[in-house]
Amino acid sequence: MRRLGVVILGLSLAILGLARPAAAAAQFTIWPANYTYGTPSGQFTWTATTYAVTFEQSLAPFTSVRTNLAYGPTSNVTFAGSGLSGYSGGVLLADAALRVGMQTGPVGLAAYGGYGGLFFNATGSTASDRAVLQSSGTRLGVEANVAAAPGVTFRGNYTIMTGLTTNANFAISTPPPGVTGNFTGSGTGNEYEVALVVSPVPTTSVYAGYRSGTQQITWSGGGGNTTNTWSGWMVGVDLRF
Repeated sequence: MRRLGVVILGLSLAILGLARPAAAAAQFTIWPANYTYGTPSGQFTWTATTYAVTFEQSLAPFTSVRTNLAYGPTSNVTFAGSGLSGYSGGVLLADAALRVGMQTGPVGLAAYGGYGGLFFNATGSTASDRAVLQSSGTRLGVEANVAAAPGVTFRGNYTIMTGLTTNANFAISTPPPGVTGNFTGSGTGNEYEVALVVSPVPTTSVYAGYRSGTQQITWSGGGGNTTNTWSGWMVGVDLRF
């Protein structure tokens, strides 16, 4: 997780430092969501309300770089259908992407490619109880927005995740019997987001929408196939300057 964070931060700072002064944007999102993460030993589930910040910087006409970072504390953690009382932690989602797009009249289109992932970390009531789950890979996608009326826009994007690398490392002592696991895997996935955007003034927009994603994971060493999911409604604000 630290390695991915350094890569994303370094990429963003390098590009922002090299870019000439240009248009920029910031986005702030609150996203309550439900998560599942399958492992060869059983499925983890949890809920989390993440608080996300997104920065976008223009590099040239029709080209920009966008960096997303979201974090939230977890609750209602379960494993294999049993609640894990006393477990606390958080979920982190981070990605960076290069975007190419343009707006023509009421329709805007963009394509993007980058790297990102999901990271979950929780500890239990004893020092040995822990769960560390990770899934990251290449992200390729398209985004479209259509103006429905003055100041009102429908926005949607679809992302394909390829070359995913996954890790699940956990030790759970309660409820008995105790379970431990240290697994690695690979996979693919997809994600979509739809939103209604209202712009009361040219430099500010507020939006509400829905985000959902799925990953199909194949675990090494004959660990079988599992699925990861996340979904939830979101609200946020866009600022352009």
